[in-house]
Amino acid sequence: MASEENGLEAAASALREAQAALHAARRALTAAVVSAYQAGESAARIAERTGASVIEIRNLLGATRTSRRSSR
Repeated sequence: MASEENGLEAAASALREAQAALHAARRALTAAVVSAYQAGESAARIAERTGASVIEIRNLLGATRTSRRSSR
């Protein structure tokens, strides 16, 4: 039973670490998308480069209130 509990704890710990890595990756992607858009790249081109849809990119830009002129 102890090994099963250790396995469960290890799996839960691995999940928390993976979630933290996912959140960090999403923040990095958001920053890169915002930067590319503000540098003049179109949402369609960003979508091509990231494998996302144009709608996803536009939603991300809208959620961050990004425009070509904003400094965010």
